[in-house]
Amino acid sequence: MTNLLPTAAALHTIWVRQHNRLARNLKIINPIWEDERLFQEARRIVIAQLQHITFNEFLPILLGKDRLRESGLQLRRNTFDSDYNIKTNPGTLNEYASSAGLFFFSLFPGTLGFTDSKGEISQQRAIGNLFNDPSSIYQKGRLEGTIRTLLHEPISRLNTPHIDVEFRDKFMRGPDKYGVDLAAMIIQMGRDHGLDSFTSWRKLCRLSRPTSFTELPDIFLPESPLEEFKSIYPHVDDIDLFVGGLAERPLPGAFLGPTFSCIIERQFERLRHGDRFWYENFFEPSAFTLKQLSTIRESTMAGVICDNTDDIGMIQPNVFQQADNYLNCPIDCNTTSIIPRLNLNHWRDEEHRSQLPITKETLEKAVRLGAEQFRRLQEAENGRLSRQPRPATGDLHQIPSALFTHASLMAPKRESLDIALTAGILSETTKILIRGVALNVSERLPSELSVETLQRLLPEVDVSRVVGNFTALVGGHTQNRKECLPKPLPCDHTAIYRTFSGWCNNLQFPHFGNAFEPLRRILDPVYDDGFDLPRTKGRNGRPLPSARHVSNLVHLEALPENESESRFHVKFSHMVMQFGQILDHDMTHSPVARGPNNAILNCSRCDSFDTLSVHCFPIQIDPSDPHFPGRHSDGSPRCMPFTRSLLGQLTLGYRNQLNQLTSFLDASYIYGSTECEANALRLFNRGRMNFTNLGYNKQALPQGLQERDCLSRPQFSCFNAGDERSNEQPGLTVLHTIFLRQHNQIALALSKINNFWSDEQIFQETRRILIAKLQHVVYNEWLPVVLGCELMARYDLMPRKSGYYEGYDPNCDASISQEFATAAMRFGHTLIRNVFPRMNSSYNHGWEGVKLETTFNNASPIYDENNGHMESILMGLLGSAGMDYDRFIVDAVRNHLFQRPGGPLTGLDLPAVNIQRGRDHGIPPYNSYRQICGFERASNFEDLLDTMDEAAVNALKAAYASVDDVDLFPGIMSEKPLKGALVGPMLAWQLAEIRTTTLSRMICESSEYAHRIQPNAFLLPDELVNAPIKCSELPATNLYEWLDRNFCVVDQRVINMGKNRRITPCVTCTCTAEGPECHSITIERCEELFEDYLLNEIKKDTVCVIQCARAIHEYEKRAESRRRK
Repeated sequence: MTNLLPTAAALHTIWVRQHNRLARNLKIINPIWEDERLFQEARRIVIAQLQHITFNEFLPILLGKDRLRESGLQLRRNTFDSDYNIKTNPGTLNEYASSAGLFFFSLFPGTLGFTDSKGEISQQRAIGNLFNDPSSIYQKGRLEGTIRTLLHEPISRLNTPHIDVEFRDKFMRGPDKYGVDLAAMIIQMGRDHGLDSFTSWRKLCRLSRPTSFTELPDIFLPESPLEEFKSIYPHVDDIDLFVGGLAERPLPGAFLGPTFSCIIERQFERLRHGDRFWYENFFEPSAFTLKQLSTIRESTMAGVICDNTDDIGMIQPNVFQQADNYLNCPIDCNTTSIIPRLNLNHWRDEEHRSQLPITKETLEKAVRLGAEQFRRLQEAENGRLSRQPRPATGDLHQIPSALFTHASLMAPKRESLDIALTAGILSETTKILIRGVALNVSERLPSELSVETLQRLLPEVDVSRVVGNFTALVGGHTQNRKECLPKPLPCDHTAIYRTFSGWCNNLQFPHFGNAFEPLRRILDPVYDDGFDLPRTKGRNGRPLPSARHVSNLVHLEALPENESESRFHVKFSHMVMQFGQILDHDMTHSPVARGPNNAILNCSRCDSFDTLSVHCFPIQIDPSDPHFPGRHSDGSPRCMPFTRSLLGQLTLGYRNQLNQLTSFLDASYIYGSTECEANALRLFNRGRMNFTNLGYNKQALPQGLQERDCLSRPQFSCFNAGDERSNEQPGLTVLHTIFLRQHNQIALALSKINNFWSDEQIFQETRRILIAKLQHVVYNEWLPVVLGCELMARYDLMPRKSGYYEGYDPNCDASISQEFATAAMRFGHTLIRNVFPRMNSSYNHGWEGVKLETTFNNASPIYDENNGHMESILMGLLGSAGMDYDRFIVDAVRNHLFQRPGGPLTGLDLPAVNIQRGRDHGIPPYNSYRQICGFERASNFEDLLDTMDEAAVNALKAAYASVDDVDLFPGIMSEKPLKGALVGPMLAWQLAEIRTTTLSRMICESSEYAHRIQPNAFLLPDELVNAPIKCSELPATNLYEWLDRNFCVVDQRVINMGKNRRITPCVTCTCTAEGPECHSITIERCEELFEDYLLNEIKKDTVCVIQCARAIHEYEKRAESRRRK
């Protein structure tokens, strides 16, 4: 049919040009795309444009817009389509192919010519002389002339059922005198195919079925030859479908009659709902992105013609309708505001990358070998674990204390373990591809590729369709992920409440910031082998100093000669540290690796990497260590246990690690990061969270077994919370409790205000409010203390005082970075005190403080009623200073972290663990980050004096052989804080009510001791600028703004929706759906006010006083005069 007529050949040419133009432009945008991908993507776009133009421009003319909407064929304006039905057969209907779909032959005129840019037509020829002869469009400008004719000339059929004689007598005649009758051929084809008659199809389409020829005038066009119908057909039921369909009166607003419309509707409904690759569908991986879909929805036939013709001239926006100076005015093709063009930038790869020569077959082979190698490694590791001596049941002290406690706190969740299985296979697959082991010469990667190039290219290889076939070899619990981490698509853009996992927070990139996603990297990793082995070598190739050695030289606690000289901060309270820790637990949790069957790895032996697991990375202890002996009693070297982080990359390439939490500030430490975790913490009664009543502490965290290493059990149970680390130390447990109480307090208030709300609605709305309040505290109170006003202003971090934030960027990936998780957010470790003071409500030291080194994972201080239980610890956080921000870290966490009672040598070194974790994750050295943060790269240690003091530089110089070896954590901890900051240089009505939130007010509402409190909880009480005040003097959130009602309340007056009421003598308010709108009244005669209102009421109304001050004064004089009489 391509060459049937020049017009058909011209349109075919337009679409071929469109394909080639798209392919050419896609190549420019993505130069690394190969021919096959360019072809398939251009084909996919062309098909999408054809589908859109057909349904958006062509079918509305044939069927009418109303009919299109009623039949469900109207396209969506945004989002994806979800009407695909696997049971729908998209095959072509016989009635469409051999009758209804051929209606267009009745539209052709008898002649065709060429129209020039001025609209003048020339060289008209009878169509009978043009069949199968496309030569007329070969000459320059003739294709455009043919297209202009299609644009300018009206169709032949207008209220007539006739087909031009050129198609009836001369169709396909060629050089012969006679051709064939196309209309007769179509009628005969219908009979050959056994099509039902016209009247039968009217019945099938639920239309009136004529029983005699006398009923046809009401159905057919006036020009229909009714007498010929009677003479041709013996009975009205004998009328052929094609003949009757063409003769029908068109529907209102449509071109076709109801019978052909019915058949065409059915055909196109099948095409749309039975096509898995329909352009609006959301099925991965064939779905377009929302931005791609949006620009495809701007496609028009006019735009396609403009893009693929030379000087077409003026063109009407809707080419299927004739030009009209009012409704379809011809415009220049360059008027892109009216004829928009496809924006191919939405098909641009994020980065231009070279392509690795890996075939699908090679990839499948490598993954299969990687899966087998990973399985063998697991079996071997399981054998080594089984040969280790096991402690007796309950005899946990035989396991190194810190190892078990730390492994419990950093335990992977089931979802993480599932991901780690896939990551393990991909890690081994990467090694096979890099080394070429078991691959043929033709399958190996080019030897000239550098490590940096492979780091960049390997993650781009699509393994999603391959690796799933092999994960079954190593097990997994995918059902748990489906239940607890649902990932529905398309995202509901109308959703009010955030998901627990972060899914669909970003509608365009639903996975951004999700729980159980890999950490992002600011800089590429510096693993020893480029991909997996931790960073252990310095610039000169020699081993880096032990992390413990660096800790001893750089982070050793600075002990004063007397307590009064301790390095406490002069301004900031200990709450800065404590809030910072719970904030960190809202955003980051990278679990450590486990052995087969989720076994804890005892990586305390210095040779455990070789004798136990490749995930062991123990920290060496020097013979001269000031706290830990360098050797065990048997003479073997002593190491500090350290297990590498769990594998988390779901791509080929370098090792990456997981974040088990969402990256958003969504209070996941209260609610968890999966639906299952949230449900386990809920009471399912009036929207509340579960709690334990201890009598003296009526709303404590719920007791439970979440803490695997609870040292106070069985006498004092540990607690459950949204984050499993809630019992790590008492101060953290205190804040968890405060926020639990805050949730339940808001929930109860909302349940009273809106007593018809369900538990689910109360819970979700409470969660939404509390998250907003906590976000406000972070940005309004905590960050200004940590960063200082200058950095807050420079990076636009200050929250708005009114209105809405308009800086949301859907292209910004909120996922936590490696550098933030392993170094920057650990700055608070320098603020920790050895002892957490206990204070009473007057900030007096009434009890002995809580020693941190003896209370890790020990809940007993929370139960200590005689010493003020949690309340006295809370007041101590508010009333005592945190340590100075410097490189020094107290011994409680530098020598005694997680140590067992009575076991002084069983602890860990927190700064050493931080340094080792950075090396485990392949974090580049500190010097690399100076450059990206605007500082010159240091060429020697003295160059660091621009951000550090001399003592800090000397300490680093003593620890490291080169300035390029300095780890990120000790580097940033050695910086001097900025002026007015804590850290160094690298680091609507309801809305109005949220903005009243302060941490101090939240503590007031949730504490029994806090009757008077400083307004800023992060600053020490100060009688001048931060003096403690009564809790009642702090602004509280008015939850009546969440009253779900069809009325408004203003000054305790009820106004029904849509009604107006005068609430003061000179102010009137209207209740709208968005709340009350109040305006002043213009008083024309002030004397009338005194007839309706009391003088005191008038004087209280400022609006009245402004307008009627003189009248009020005179009224008071008259009143006074009357009293005297």
